[in-house]
Amino acid sequence: MNLLITNYCTRKCAFCFARAKIGQKENVNTARHMSLDQLDGIMDFLERSGDKKLRLLGGEPTLHPQLEAIVQRAFARGFHVHLFSNCMMPAKVADFLAALPQEQLSLLANVSLNEHDTPQQKERVNYALAALGPKVQLGITVTSPDFSYEYLVNLINRYGLRRRIRIGIAQPIVGHDNTYLHPGEYRATGRALAAMAMACEQQDILIGFDCGLTMCMFSDEEFAILARCSEGFKTVCQPVLDLGPDMQAWHCFPLSDVLNVPFEDYSDRNAMVRDFQKKTAPYKSFGCMPECMRCVYLRRGQCTGGCLAHAMQSFNRTHDLAKSGS
Repeated sequence: MNLLITNYCTRKCAFCFARAKIGQKENVNTARHMSLDQLDGIMDFLERSGDKKLRLLGGEPTLHPQLEAIVQRAFARGFHVHLFSNCMMPAKVADFLAALPQEQLSLLANVSLNEHDTPQQKERVNYALAALGPKVQLGITVTSPDFSYEYLVNLINRYGLRRRIRIGIAQPIVGHDNTYLHPGEYRATGRALAAMAMACEQQDILIGFDCGLTMCMFSDEEFAILARCSEGFKTVCQPVLDLGPDMQAWHCFPLSDVLNVPFEDYSDRNAMVRDFQKKTAPYKSFGCMPECMRCVYLRRGQCTGGCLAHAMQSFNRTHDLAKSGS
């Protein structure tokens, strides 16, 4: 379960998967934050679920005013803390995190290029990466087939970061207008990802994948490349589970506005997962493209046809067309 411990973020990315949940306040002092008491209850929930990893995001989790206390409480209970960050954190926060044991703390940093970043923001990112070094794995959100990744390799080599890059595909948010990778560009993106994997492997860097990809993005030859040059490839959609400061939980960010439930209604993670699986089952046979309906990989359960958000939006458009034509 990913915990949005604050809804404040220093960036406004066009592809933002959390757009429906963050950026609701003008500054960190007036933003909505999870309290320490709420975090204690969530850690109880995670322990009942057999999960000892505290996955903190936002917004920008390093801007939570009680981050240090959160991390210390988690360590005291034997949790590993994993932060999702853009690394635009204050230097004192970077120094605090850098001093923590590497076996207890890890960080996934999405440092996507943004021409609107100020010199001060860029300086904060560079300081944090230099301070945290091997605790950091970089990630990138792909919005088009001609994405750039070479700067990530340069950052890994410059700051001694973990030699892994996590690939996320920008997905639509049901009910919102964000930038995302259109399924018509999936095949070209697959070729680009295979080329990236080969180039990175030559520098002893492996790529890994987030959810939402499809089998048909890659040729047989490209699958062979990924088998050698990546951490693995998955195309089956399962509930991620995210929890916001208002203690509402949802299936995943693309469905955050249409499929959320009160956290207090569930005793553990498995109960919540079963509920979301039941609610999303009717959409699992659609996929994100018309040809998904005839795909053997989808029928056999090897692929779920991309992100469920595509299936829901496609279903809603078809339903609206049927209503308007009746």
